[in-house]
Amino acid sequence: MRKRLYVLRHGNAQAFGYAKDELRELTELGVAEVKTAAKQFKSRSETLGAVFVSPFVRAQQTAKIFLAELDTSVVVETCPLITPEANKIEVATWLEKQPYESVLLVTHQPFAHHFVDYLAQDPLPLSFAMTTASIAAIEGEFFAGACCQLRWHASPT
Repeated sequence: MRKRLYVLRHGNAQAFGYAKDELRELTELGVAEVKTAAKQFKSRSETLGAVFVSPFVRAQQTAKIFLAELDTSVVVETCPLITPEANKIEVATWLEKQPYESVLLVTHQPFAHHFVDYLAQDPLPLSFAMTTASIAAIEGEFFAGACCQLRWHASPT
């Protein structure tokens, strides 16, 4: 069985300052970006079996807005493994244990780009970038280094 993975970076967030990074919220631009990303996803008639979201506020907000735009009911869980400095091998191993055929991760940079690059069998296109609210679709028999195909990538900008 081929598994599908979608990696969504959170939308534009408040500037990084002296406040705790995990408490940063989406800006108005970030909300609009996430809505656009959801519409792009929906136009491809993709489906989700489960959604795993970083515990950071901006990722939680992104997931809520994204799923509201899709108007779908799906398992949603907070996952402390997928924060900005996540370990790609640890996350891939954890994902392999999940029973879902189709999973969305709502996460951050630099992890988002590093994880997609790690999973992809072929080099990523030169135009590939995980800008805010970008989503990458990956597919493979299992999730491990250089074992998957990048199906598509979309950015709201």
